[in-house]
Amino acid sequence: MNLKSFGIAAAVAAVAGLAVLPSAGAHFVPTTMTTPLTGTSIGAPAKNTTYFCPRTIMGISFPMTLKNPATPWVSGKAVSVAGAEALKVPGSVKMKHTFSIRKTATTRILKGNGIPNHAIGEYPVPSDSAAYAYYSPLPVQGYANAAEIPVKPYDMSLTVPRNPKVQSKPTCIESLAIGISPQTGAAMHTEIAVDSDFTAVSPSAALPYDRCWGHPYATQYHYHGYTWKCLPNKGKDGEPSPLYAYAADGFGIYGPYSEGKSGSAVTGSTQKVITNAQLDQCHGHYGTVKWDGKKKYMYHYHVNNEYPYSVGCFRGKVGKMSKVMAELGT
Repeated sequence: MNLKSFGIAAAVAAVAGLAVLPSAGAHFVPTTMTTPLTGTSIGAPAKNTTYFCPRTIMGISFPMTLKNPATPWVSGKAVSVAGAEALKVPGSVKMKHTFSIRKTATTRILKGNGIPNHAIGEYPVPSDSAAYAYYSPLPVQGYANAAEIPVKPYDMSLTVPRNPKVQSKPTCIESLAIGISPQTGAAMHTEIAVDSDFTAVSPSAALPYDRCWGHPYATQYHYHGYTWKCLPNKGKDGEPSPLYAYAADGFGIYGPYSEGKSGSAVTGSTQKVITNAQLDQCHGHYGTVKWDGKKKYMYHYHVNNEYPYSVGCFRGKVGKMSKVMAELGT
């Protein structure tokens, strides 16, 4: 049996046996991630999808409905985490990391080189890895295929309001970059990609990542799906999840355990992960969270294991990104 066949067999086995979520602990470790079915629109704000700004790439209009890929770790709407990780990009590569956050009276400025403070997979994707078969068919500008894309430092810069305001209408996602994690100094990207047929797909259903659910696009390393896999502070049992990232509009992206109606998480064995049914069309809601060291009732986003996993559209005004970030996917 060759490496690809072995990896696919492992993924299929994982899909078949992973339908039950684990009990609550210090943090949520998903066994499955839901993915949208073929035909799901990305052209308007709605729950369980992404509101993606229309665009034309190389003279072709970007497809505004999603396709559910036929990959071995996907079964219907379920993405098997173990199945995807069975085919993950191998390696443990440590690169030079720089990151800082500076606050003024009105703004928050996040700057770094885009390289996380943890080891990442080996990029370009090794040709003898199981992951190579999924990247190599994808055409990209500047490289023979997507498997050849390396990870390089870049100008990761985002300036957002320190106290963002909710706008009257949701804003569609323009750049692929939707936020930055202050815990690792790496970016989060929206859950939209295209396959070799220029069909829109959820990348978490179409591609395996490295051990931290990250990979490069345009040489910029970023997270998808299970974005909190390698965060050093995922939270404590019985408490609301801490801040995982700052969204591109300045609002916080918090972990999967909600603060609850009274401002405190449901504790003990009854602690439950927040669901899309409890969130709005942008994957957020109002609640009391820790913000700049103090408790504050405000709008914020959450991550969970239901598509789009984090920000689905923006409720605030998107801040100023560096040129290389702002142009991602446009």
